[in-house]
Amino acid sequence: MLRFAVLFALAVIGGLLLWQWRTILRVWRRRANAERDAIEDALKHIHAQEIRGRPATRESVAGALGIPLAEAMQHLVTIYQRGLLRHAESGLELTDEGRALALQIIRAHRLLERYFADELRMPVDAVHAAADRDEHALSPSETKALDMRLGYPRRDPHGDPIPTAAGAVAVSDAMSLDQWPTGLPAEIVHLEDEPADVFRDITKSGLKLAMTVEILDRTDHHIVVWDGECEHLVPVRAADNVSVRAARRPRVSLARLSDLTPGESAIVSDLECEGFGRRRLLDLGVTPGTRVDCLFVGLAPEPMAYRIRGAVIALRREQAAEIVIERTEHRTEKIAAASPGAAEQRP
Repeated sequence: MLRFAVLFALAVIGGLLLWQWRTILRVWRRRANAERDAIEDALKHIHAQEIRGRPATRESVAGALGIPLAEAMQHLVTIYQRGLLRHAESGLELTDEGRALALQIIRAHRLLERYFADELRMPVDAVHAAADRDEHALSPSETKALDMRLGYPRRDPHGDPIPTAAGAVAVSDAMSLDQWPTGLPAEIVHLEDEPADVFRDITKSGLKLAMTVEILDRTDHHIVVWDGECEHLVPVRAADNVSVRAARRPRVSLARLSDLTPGESAIVSDLECEGFGRRRLLDLGVTPGTRVDCLFVGLAPEPMAYRIRGAVIALRREQAAEIVIERTEHRTEKIAAASPGAAEQRP
């Protein structure tokens, strides 16, 4: 009986110690993850300040992370000791290794935004916070797999370029809407999503990516822009977060797959769509450098049937218009009889 009591007591004590150890381990992991997230957020902030041409400071890091200055200093010391940061006369500056890590986090963040917007259909003003929450847990291999799943998108839902796996980032020639001259057509190429309240002002105004606008008037409170159909009132404080560039040439000036007539062929040059639409076209084999033969028009009179990589696919005119092509001299055989069910695949 005594032996049983001793064994029972040892089992209870062992269970309590195991429970305590697991609790300590969870707390340690939580703190380690919190420190990792803070360090990576600091690297993102320093990188963003470098891009803006305004080097980061200890105070700006503390403000961006929403933590006391003393805590921010502790993180900066850790970053410095890891060889990710150096001090310059102008402020904090990332080393090559630190910049590579910052771009890795930025790449994960922007791909997640694309995933939340395209796959989960989240509102565009909600994807930033969701990506902020999950970006730190995404490994480089998982980021690569997500990039492939999404069809290798080039920009996130706000227009920011997505860094490649090698760390290359497209250079922007855009300028802010508040600096754009009145009366000159411009294309919206980026909508800054921070701070959140300013981004809400942008979305409420009705501005969207790829929209062509023209400034009609400026007041003390708003910039009045015209999109060809209606006016939009953009708060002055939000105009600096809207990036534009000179409007591209009209779509008809570029050769597109939708311009082909039955019997014509072309080589795919580029895809101008993002997200699910781009991934779907890539899945169908519509990739740059691939030849496409225009076969016949549907009865509607769309979709149009095309032959690519030995298969026949059907595309609506709006889908085909997103595919930039180079015409070829080759003439393919027309197929006279057509029916909507003739195509083997349909996106």
